[in-house]
Amino acid sequence: MNIIIVGGGKKGFQLAKYCHKFGHQVTVIESNKEKINKLKDKLEVNVLLGDGTKRDYLEKAGAEEGDIVVAATSNDQDNLVICQLAERQFDIGRTLALVNNPGNEKLFEWLGVNQVVSSTSLMLGLIEEEIEWKEKSNLWADSINQLKMHYIQVEEEAIACNQKIKDITIPDEAILITILRGDQAIVPRGNTTIKAKDTVIALADPEVKDKLLSLMKNNTD
Repeated sequence: MNIIIVGGGKKGFQLAKYCHKFGHQVTVIESNKEKINKLKDKLEVNVLLGDGTKRDYLEKAGAEEGDIVVAATSNDQDNLVICQLAERQFDIGRTLALVNNPGNEKLFEWLGVNQVVSSTSLMLGLIEEEIEWKEKSNLWADSINQLKMHYIQVEEEAIACNQKIKDITIPDEAILITILRGDQAIVPRGNTTIKAKDTVIALADPEVKDKLLSLMKNNTD
């Protein structure tokens, strides 16, 4: 199988090592030069220096012919974007994401990631507090089921157009998941500037949809 792993840290390194050992074709994308050098020295796998949240680097890694994409970075939001890119831009059949914050597991599953792995949750399953944790997870799942995914194209002269996210008042009941700009999927951060014709993907309570639209659309009458 053709496996692409984004993230060459400890977990990504071990995944690449064993996938190669089992006879799979493995490519690792990593943005840190030191980690890239370690991968080159220790493993006989393909390595690519770059940002795995960018379509170009996934394409260079062979995503068009890939079977599995594993998002194993230390940033949950990056891992989500990687999986969404793999599914939507390259039609990858299976995506796996490492979740560093176990509270994000249900969100990732709800957004279509095929398999979500949290080492923290695996450890929690071994201790007596497992029942309490499951109860909390169920409460979180109930709340997320009330949310809806919104795809909003930004119009020129909208309040948010050409503004940094940190300077915009996003409703508390909304989370910006991804910004689609052309063939790129951008991780929304505080310093990210929203531009006209961007498609903003947001997870939000339906009650605040109008507030989001008022930010992204030109509401002048």
